[in-house]
Amino acid sequence: MAKVQFQDATIEINPDQSLLEALLSADKNIPNSCRSGLCQSCLVQCTDGHIPHPAQKGLSTAEIETKHLLACQCYPSTDMTVQLPDSGDRKIAATVVEKTQLPGQVIRLRLHAKLDYKPGQYVNLWRDESTIRSYSLASVPALEEHLEFHIRVQPEGRFSGWMQESLQVGDELQLQGPNGLCFYTAGDPAQPMLLAGIGTGLAPLWGIARDALKQGHSGPIHLYTGARNADNLYLHEEIAALAAAHDNLHYQVSLLETDTPSDAKTIDQLIASQHDALNGYRVFLCGSPQRVNKLRKLCFLKGASMQAIQCDLFQPAA
Repeated sequence: MAKVQFQDATIEINPDQSLLEALLSADKNIPNSCRSGLCQSCLVQCTDGHIPHPAQKGLSTAEIETKHLLACQCYPSTDMTVQLPDSGDRKIAATVVEKTQLPGQVIRLRLHAKLDYKPGQYVNLWRDESTIRSYSLASVPALEEHLEFHIRVQPEGRFSGWMQESLQVGDELQLQGPNGLCFYTAGDPAQPMLLAGIGTGLAPLWGIARDALKQGHSGPIHLYTGARNADNLYLHEEIAALAAAHDNLHYQVSLLETDTPSDAKTIDQLIASQHDALNGYRVFLCGSPQRVNKLRKLCFLKGASMQAIQCDLFQPAA
């Protein structure tokens, strides 16, 4: 059984237990959120011992060279010593400039902060040292000066509930990032694109679509979003107006509840009905892992290359 030295404690780690689980079980205050290696909020630094390769997947070259690792992905087989990193250079201050209620229990949060990012990437927002959540960027830096997030308020959500009830314009919070590879890059401007997301999966797609248009993408852009019913759709008028202004942007919505039952479709049913083949398409999929994985399989079976499919999986907070 491996042991980890952290602060003034020596903690035994079971073979099937992650470093994060062991530290939390010993009442150590370790920032964490998704516990799947995506948000990177559980970053620690190894000062002695061997780092398992999976524990550094997705980290930057600099972080790997300085022996940083993700505690949730680390399953030590030998003894090691770890510490919390000096995160002062990783977090930046952001000021709330807008908090607006949108349909579907979604809040549009706009922050002022100096951040170099691409639309569709995500950042970690910190409520405090132990409450961190990852949210995708819906804003486009070439079009607007503030960072924009679309956050669904979850029942008893430690972050979203606090944001809805307590966070006010003028308040300051910390953010960390950006991370993620789900963003538009200029390549073939005539390449057809398909963007699909349910609920707040629309947030990164709203940024990606506008960024592509801003950069002069001329190929067809098919944007699909969905909700349980029309009352839960948000940004509907804004996207419709954008599509009206750009002939190559095609916007369609899937609803599970409609006045005419035969019109109800899941988003994958809608996409399947609109596209016989997706060969040569560039695909962006955002939302829950279950929904994204289903859409990824559909797009692949219709001819899209796996290398051309970019995904932003919204992992629920652990």
